[in-house]
Amino acid sequence: MKKIKVIIFSLLSSILLTQNSSADGFGMGVTASFAKLDVDGKEDVDNNGTTDATKSVSDDVFVGSIFAEYTFENLNSTGLALTVGADYIPVEADIDKRSITQSSLKATADGAATSGTNSVEGTVKDHFTVYIQPGSMINDSTMVYGTLGYAFADLNGKSTSLTHTNINESKDLEGIKYGIGVKKYLTNAFVKFDISKTDYDDVSFTTSNNTKATADLDVTMASLSIGKQF
Repeated sequence: MKKIKVIIFSLLSSILLTQNSSADGFGMGVTASFAKLDVDGKEDVDNNGTTDATKSVSDDVFVGSIFAEYTFENLNSTGLALTVGADYIPVEADIDKRSITQSSLKATADGAATSGTNSVEGTVKDHFTVYIQPGSMINDSTMVYGTLGYAFADLNGKSTSLTHTNINESKDLEGIKYGIGVKKYLTNAFVKFDISKTDYDDVSFTTSNNTKATADLDVTMASLSIGKQF
């Protein structure tokens, strides 16, 4: 996965940097986002296809990222535009630890009944998004656009439980991003505001004693970007 990320980002950067610079061409900058992470989890204790427990949690986080993009504006003199770009989040985003008290009654005849705390947490890191943003110029300095992108990252999941062996494992996280936004051009700079959602594929972890845990992660973001035009 890491090699794929490097190759995609390198190829995209090469394409962007080889374009002729213009007032409305290549740009790069930083983005600040308020993100809501929604996670639906389920547990299949004996991995037989039956869900034995479910849990849904939400976390709110602030996220910073860097991006590079190239915008082709006024395509064929129609007023339409197309932006291609890549975004990278250089910091980790944590899914806060959740805990619950549980009692285990197995082997009660042997005096093995126990109680304790189950917990689960996760960390998302090395998050890349490649995207296209078809848009329309509503005047000489303002564009409205839609976003369609492909996001990929590493998800590290950790879990401790009375009913299964502990989990500490990394998985590839992939998803589709879509949204809408507006871009305002200034002198040699621009500002963007957009709202987006990324729907990630389910990620599953299987313990050594054959318990399967599955997480479904969705992220909704409101983002403000400031960029330099070249």
